Amino acid sequence: MSVEGLLGQFLAPMKENLAKLDGDTGAATRAGDAFGRAQTALADLGSRHGSAATAVLNTWSGDKANAFTGRVATVGAAANLLAANASAVKSAAASGVAAVTGGRTAIQGLIDEFTAKATPKLAAAVAASLVAGPGVVLAAVADVAAMASGYQSRTSAELQKVRDQLTQLVGQLNGLQKPDAGALARLGDPLGGDEGTTSAAAADAGRKDNGTGSGSVSGSGDGSGSGGGGSGSGGGGGGGGGGGGGGGSGPRLPVAIPPQPGTGVGVNLPDGSSAEAPNETAAKAVRNALSALGTPYVWGGANPPQGTDCSGLTQWAYQNAGFDIPRPASSQAMGASVPPDQLLPGDLVVWDGHVAMVIGNGQMVEAGDPVQVQPIRTTNSGMSFYGFYRPTG
Repeated sequence: MSVEGLLGQFLAPMKENLAKLDGDTGAATRAGDAFGRAQTALADLGSRHGSAATAVLNTWSGDKANAFTGRVATVGAAANLLAANASAVKSAAASGVAAVTGGRTAIQGLIDEFTAKATPKLAAAVAASLVAGPGVVLAAVADVAAMASGYQSRTSAELQKVRDQLTQLVGQLNGLQKPDAGALARLGDPLGGDEGTTSAAAADAGRKDNGTGSGSVSGSGDGSGSGGGGSGSGGGGGGGGGGGGGGGSGPRLPVAIPPQPGTGVGVNLPDGSSAEAPNETAAKAVRNALSALGTPYVWGGANPPQGTDCSGLTQWAYQNAGFDIPRPASSQAMGASVPPDQLLPGDLVVWDGHVAMVIGNGQMVEAGDPVQVQPIRTTNSGMSFYGFYRPTG
């Protein structure tokens, strides 16, 4: 009867638990590193794609430019999502390796600890049995067996702990959001719509409309150019009465009902004057937009004072007033149409590729470069004028 033989029968269940954590953790580490490189590559791809698209859209306007803007957003969102997923997989791989390695270390530590305690007891019993008989060994084995049961339970608990950690990681990976495969599949479809114009052609058209060449050309919220200057003041533009935003070519919506006297909400303007918005939401939107004065123009931006484009400014202003409006400039022709002689703070001046917000007293705020106050106008670098709209109806 040897000490090793006696000890082995107690260690067997513990070593079995340890063996269940055998595996090539190095492969998991290498896979995690590969996903880390994929994350970096995808983030770089998204950045370079966005920069290239911005350069193109700064010189292109029209229906196809608007359609292309949506596809740019689709590619950018997919690249960002895949980069985030790659980062999550890298993190999960590292966490999984740490869990398995930690479990191995813990179980091996328990095996070593039990061995250190049991070996002297069994060795002493075997030696004593030569004089006192086998009863001494049986007593020692019973004592060590009770101790071994505790250690076997502890190694099983460590194994289960690792399993629980790995199960949680698998759940996280299974829950990763997938890119919109349908939207990505449609990226190669024809853009449709009119070809549109480049910024140079739009600027020429703007000079013909305005009689001047002073308007600076800048990108808009849905990727088309817009002129910073232009003629017109006060109500600006022709047409009136009926729908269609005061004679524009945009959606023909019901005409906004003028607010009752005394129900308006006051707004202080940068020139020291004041005006009354039709409701508190519109007043808050105007105050928000005016707080962004001086914000640099950034195509695709909607984050004053860091940067914004035209529809980003108006959407941001209304969202922070508790009212959601669409992102593309042309889609902000919503709510109710407003005749030119009934414009109030918060009303939107909408073209097919640009949008501004009326602040009152013949003025509007728009995202030129930077965000600035201009006289209300209905011309903008040859764009189709949609009309005047009150988002809140």
